[in-house]
Amino acid sequence: MRSNWRDGERSRAVELAALGPGRWRATVDGAPIEVTVEPLGDDRWKLISEAGSIAVEVTRVGARRFVRLAELDFVLEREVAGRKRSGGTASGSLEAPMPGVVTRVLVKVGETVSKAQPLLAIEAMKMEHVIRAPHAGVVKTIAARVGEMVQSGRALVELDGSA
Repeated sequence: MRSNWRDGERSRAVELAALGPGRWRATVDGAPIEVTVEPLGDDRWKLISEAGSIAVEVTRVGARRFVRLAELDFVLEREVAGRKRSGGTASGSLEAPMPGVVTRVLVKVGETVSKAQPLLAIEAMKMEHVIRAPHAGVVKTIAARVGEMVQSGRALVELDGSA
């Protein structure tokens, strides 16, 4: 099975091939890895490879996948041919990927941030999703506060230019 996924500003080519019961070869951007997959329930799995084992949790919301791989969080969006990615990173604003409650605001207006720096966190579907800077810049506005319920697509943070 082949598909393309948007990972921030990057497009990733993914191919999955079944090797047998519970065994898969995942090839991401041409780099293959073979894993044994053990279901843990509630959209969670244990992945075992030559490098060791790791827990993964995947939450599906439409074309998006919220992936927690050990302590790392990713928001992946399935790419569809002919469809341009929506979202605010081109204009500098970062939007809530899904409805949730803001649990942490990690920056202040005027602060200089680096690419991939955590800006704020939202709890949704029993998972914490960290919103990270897509590029270096200066925090122009913060449109959310801790404890606030936000809807999908709502602008949360706006970055100004490149630092």
